[in-house]
Amino acid sequence: MNNMTNGVFKHETTGTLMKEGFIALQDTYTAENAISHLRKNVQGRTNIHYLYILNSDSQLIGVLSIRELLGASDDEWIINIMETDIISFPTDLDQEEAAKVFRDKDLVSIPVVNRANQLIGVIHVEEILDVIQQEADEDIRKLSASGKEIDFRTNPFVAAWRRLPWLVLLLFIGLISGGIIERFEATLEAVVALAFFMPMIAGMTGNTGTQSLAVVVRGLVSEDITFNKSMKLLFRELIVGIIIGITCAIVIAIIAFVWRGSLTLGLVVGSSLLATLIIGTLAGTVIPLLLYKFKVDPAVASGPLITTINDILSLLIYFGVATIFISKLM
Repeated sequence: MNNMTNGVFKHETTGTLMKEGFIALQDTYTAENAISHLRKNVQGRTNIHYLYILNSDSQLIGVLSIRELLGASDDEWIINIMETDIISFPTDLDQEEAAKVFRDKDLVSIPVVNRANQLIGVIHVEEILDVIQQEADEDIRKLSASGKEIDFRTNPFVAAWRRLPWLVLLLFIGLISGGIIERFEATLEAVVALAFFMPMIAGMTGNTGTQSLAVVVRGLVSEDITFNKSMKLLFRELIVGIIIGITCAIVIAIIAFVWRGSLTLGLVVGSSLLATLIIGTLAGTVIPLLLYKFKVDPAVASGPLITTINDILSLLIYFGVATIFISKLM
């Protein structure tokens, strides 16, 4: 099979994915004629799963599986056994949208037609698997805030330049965390044990946010997100955050109590972790949905960004709760 001339079509559309190696039948054929035509033209062709039925104007009017053809009697007209409810692609459909159709319809190949509904190519599931891999790689690079493609051969100065903008932005945002710690310096000095749990609180919150972010970005690639689906996803992630938060809060509260012998410290650390894990999960869900709503690539809401935002929120909650109970912690 030979690729169609990709220069005619827009990059990353169905026109650049389609192949010419299909077998078409005239609508005037009987099953016997069709089998004879198949035998003459099948040599050297691979992935022949369907036969496409054309009228006298080369327009696609039906599709027929080889299994159905072989099961028909020799004198059966193929227009009587073909499937007329055809799924086809235009040449300018985005490859991600094409991948969704393959997933939803569970097909191994789909024809591509021009504006006159004339068959000009076929896309096989093998090409779609390559698309899925490519899109996943792009999303992973965006989630890691590394921007354009960086591989083993990329010049170190180029790699650094592509990563720096995001990292410099996150550096300045991260300075807010330092300001929060300074703001609650008195609380930290009064109860030094609070410092022990700071990395854990911030790390756990960032981790849950990044997990939710990955789930949402993957869902946005494979689903048509509506308001109802968004609300359902948000509610589900809220429940997930509560379950994870309660479990981790109980564990860390017991550890804090056993380590320091302070029930209040255990309650402060446990309740703070519960609140931050719920908020972290919701942040990892809401931010990419909002970006998607405003036509911004949700994968840009990268792991480092979510982690930095959740660091700030987790420290505010942690020291806020600790300050409220400072008299009982001392």
